[in-house]
Amino acid sequence: MPAMVEYIKADSFFHRLNPITKILWTFTVLIMSFLFNDPLAVFIILLSNLLIASISGILRQILPVIKALFIFSFLLIIFQIFFVDEGKTLFYAIPYFNIGRVTDTGLDMSLVMSFRMVATVSTIPILMMTTQMTDMVVVLVEKLKIPFKYAFMFITALRFIPTFMEEMEQILQAQMSRGYNSDTRNPFKKLVIIIPLAIPLLVSSVKKTEKMAISMEARGFASGPRSYYRKIDMRKTDYAVIAALVAVIPAAALMPLL
Repeated sequence: MPAMVEYIKADSFFHRLNPITKILWTFTVLIMSFLFNDPLAVFIILLSNLLIASISGILRQILPVIKALFIFSFLLIIFQIFFVDEGKTLFYAIPYFNIGRVTDTGLDMSLVMSFRMVATVSTIPILMMTTQMTDMVVVLVEKLKIPFKYAFMFITALRFIPTFMEEMEQILQAQMSRGYNSDTRNPFKKLVIIIPLAIPLLVSSVKKTEKMAISMEARGFASGPRSYYRKIDMRKTDYAVIAALVAVIPAAALMPLL
């Protein structure tokens, strides 16, 4: 499975959109997720993300990320649902002793918080899997006027994530070939197994960072004005999508008043 920030080459409608349009889409999903307090409405927003992923041809790659987010959101529900006293009682987690009271308001609030977290966070891997890092840098620097050093730091940090994941997998396989037992489904035991392997990963990351710094200095990083091989312009489809996104937010804000 590719990392959640690794670009997947395709020729879908979402892939062809300008990175600025995709960034505005992520903010639109974020705003709309907080406009609604109905679990069904927020869940529909989440389904729209999955629809975009399916149209873009990355649904299979995005599903493991969604699964992990749902596991984390389930933990949020467990911690949230028993601390809301408002509303009618639906049931008790331990009925005989009336322990763990669950109300309709607490259930709605927990589901909204859970779906909202998954809907907003899932936009990030979709954005990264459909946008080349070089295009993202060009847009951040030329269009959004972000200093190149900060844009480069941001993109480099994202690019290191799949590199670290591949490095960790190689270290784990090397240890397994030496008889190191890491085959367990228990997450706590898995954590205990992985922690000692973080030391060689840290050493490897420091070496990679040092090599990158030397390479950047040899190429004259930030020594003068920059030029770009590719020029990324807005197209008619981008303006149409942006107009639709701008129209959706006030329409969503007015829906509860109707």
